[in-house]
Amino acid sequence: MQTIVNNISIKNANKYPKLRLRAATLYYLRIEFTNLIVYKIGYTTTSLLERVHGRPTSYRYVIRKGKRTRVRAAGHNGMGLPLGTRVYVVASLDHHNASYVYQVEQALHTKYALQRYKGEWLMENGNTELYMRDILELDN
Repeated sequence: MQTIVNNISIKNANKYPKLRLRAATLYYLRIEFTNLIVYKIGYTTTSLLERVHGRPTSYRYVIRKGKRTRVRAAGHNGMGLPLGTRVYVVASLDHHNASYVYQVEQALHTKYALQRYKGEWLMENGNTELYMRDILELDN
């Protein structure tokens, strides 16, 4: 993966100031559904485990119109994969600048845009970053 990233030119690594102070991981996954295998390129500022499976949702309570109401405060459902789906990390690369990682991810999606998966919706989050074959040729 490092070789692939080294061949991508990013003009301004700090283009997104809010991201530049955060670390991030660029990842390449093989996702095996019941009858289909796809590959996903993405980036995350959390752990890969959290990105794939999510983190527990927490709630807080607020008073609205005199009633106590439960409000979702944190957490997310990860990729929202169906039960039985298998996910394998083919490659990952950690970097101290999430702005740079985000731009590399976008450059890869642009480069391989014509090879994106165009079938039914497979998961709740990240479906547009799927590919029908091993486009980076890293899965042995």
